[in-house]
Amino acid sequence: MTVKNFNNRRNLSRFAALFLALCLITTTQPAHALQESRAIATDSRIRSVRYSPNEVYQFIGHYGYASAIIFADDEKVLTVSMGDSTAWQVNPAGNRMFIKPVDQNALTNMTVLTDKRSYLFELHAQETKDIRDKNMVFEMRFVYPQSDNGTLDVNQLDSLPDLERDSARLNFRYTIRGSTVIEPIRIFDDGEFTYFEFRDKNAEIPAFFKVDSINNEALINFRKRGNYIVVEQVASRFTLRRGPDILCVYNEKMPVIPLPQPERSLSQRIREFSPF
Repeated sequence: MTVKNFNNRRNLSRFAALFLALCLITTTQPAHALQESRAIATDSRIRSVRYSPNEVYQFIGHYGYASAIIFADDEKVLTVSMGDSTAWQVNPAGNRMFIKPVDQNALTNMTVLTDKRSYLFELHAQETKDIRDKNMVFEMRFVYPQSDNGTLDVNQLDSLPDLERDSARLNFRYTIRGSTVIEPIRIFDDGEFTYFEFRDKNAEIPAFFKVDSINNEALINFRKRGNYIVVEQVASRFTLRRGPDILCVYNEKMPVIPLPQPERSLSQRIREFSPF
């Protein structure tokens, strides 16, 4: 196993290597990848999904049960177009849309136009015998990056820490494992915010997830500052996802050893970050 250090090429500590070896695992994406919502930590029936104008979102409803899709607070649903309007009931109300399958195994598509954005959905209906079924969706919430163009902005650089002046108080003890395609060139935190620096200003930004001690993922918001993504919190672990690309991020200063996963492993490449 190769360890890359961008400061003095020192080896990872034995403890850090242990929980780097237990990286969070996911399944592969299909050829025509759909953006699937993810359960929040407190109740799996409430889901969140990151907005991108170039995605098709999968929504799975359950026959006999109603759900709600929640858009941004300042949005209002204007038009809903259904492929099969007889198999689904849809009722928009402000920034919410209530949706319910009325046929078993109903499959269709849906386009939603609000006063700010457009959304494309692939709708599936399933049956369930238990209202506490963890696969049910009571509510699906959209989470939005600071701007919707999916690229890194070049602005407000004055809000970033000065790496030379502040390096002593910043935590650069981060390691990563996974895809090189979405790999940042630097990660650090100031005890309050976590900063991810990317090489390409025009790169499509991955979705950011906070990972808890039992491997639950929660989609999180972020801000863009030049080549940086600023996450307004510090965590033991993050996962970055973009299509089939997955990157696990570990904060060695806040170690948490996740449970071993019985599925396939990510790449064995490990990288350690440092100030310069």
